[in-house]
Amino acid sequence: MSGTAGRQVAVAGIGYSGVYRGAHPPSEQLTLDATRSAIADAGLTPAEVDGIFEYQYAGDSPVTSWVQRTLGTSDLAAYGDIGGTGASGMAAVIYAITAVASGACEVALAYRTILQDAGSNGSFGTIESAPPGGSMFHDEFLAPYGSFNIIPTIGMRMQRRKEQLGGHEEDYGYIALNARKWAALNPRAVARKLLSMDEYLGSRFIAEPVRLLDCDYPVNGSCAVVITTAARARTLTQPLIIVDSHATATGDGDWIFGDRFMNGGLERCAERLWSNAGLARDDVDLLGIYDGFTYQVLSWIEALGFCKEGEAGDWLDGGRTINPGGSLPLNTSGGQLAEGRLHGISFLAEAVHQLRGNAGDRQVPDARVALVTNSFGPAVAAMIVRRD
Repeated sequence: MSGTAGRQVAVAGIGYSGVYRGAHPPSEQLTLDATRSAIADAGLTPAEVDGIFEYQYAGDSPVTSWVQRTLGTSDLAAYGDIGGTGASGMAAVIYAITAVASGACEVALAYRTILQDAGSNGSFGTIESAPPGGSMFHDEFLAPYGSFNIIPTIGMRMQRRKEQLGGHEEDYGYIALNARKWAALNPRAVARKLLSMDEYLGSRFIAEPVRLLDCDYPVNGSCAVVITTAARARTLTQPLIIVDSHATATGDGDWIFGDRFMNGGLERCAERLWSNAGLARDDVDLLGIYDGFTYQVLSWIEALGFCKEGEAGDWLDGGRTINPGGSLPLNTSGGQLAEGRLHGISFLAEAVHQLRGNAGDRQVPDARVALVTNSFGPAVAAMIVRRD
């Protein structure tokens, strides 16, 4: 799925719930806070929404039928509850864009509600959860090493990158430090204390070489966006933010034993994104790159063609390229490493803030074009948005 075939589409509204660690309102309340905020931000009412899409993993997000009834929207012309194999929170947005572009609906709401436990356990499944008479995620090959967990696989990817492409531990540290620099400017961020490189390098290993500060920050929260046609968005109150191009990819679909172990479907997604884009890399003013782990950011930067494979560390230039005031600011909200793990959809919301020019102290001057990505491995998505 790629491009924006059909009607031109715009991001008309964005909304957040509060973001919490520990005690928090029920997930239903988080969802209502974010979705109502996004609809109001667009200058619309719930009755005008005729499409709802959500992504969830392990039932942590209320389903669309509940949201429809509780918001008081009318009959839905398009809707979808997307399971764990989608491209994280962006999966709901991609479905919403496609539905509006095709004419299946006129105003689509997309949201992702996530609870802290979903980010803290780091697991896609365990040996014990395998179906009777079968296996889950190739468990018959993994059982001797314990349950399948995402963090050790990221560690293996980082180790292979080190062996095949070289680089330095500090390359990952620049991503972690950058997140805190931007988060310090974002009142919504949960981890706003600046980091030093010594603090990063001194953080404990979770699955060597993955350190604690390589990992995103699990929170309880929700984020939502409203998608409609560009023609409709022009009649609303917010600046017009056009979806220039979007793409998804799976590669060979295998998280553990795939041919592209280090990157999965990243390169294919990037190829599709640029082939359908009306803009070029030099047009991009800021990046929102999925940072479930610092490793993923380096891989995305290279796959998108901002530098050659293995050169992301040099491209970062000690963090100067991506830090506040840099030539290509990265994850200006603090990203999932510091704003909190809202599972990717918040990168689009932050891009809209920046392109509208209302990002406050973290505003990137004259921002007109943003590129955002979501997820990693065999279920990935990317999008380019621009101010009209």
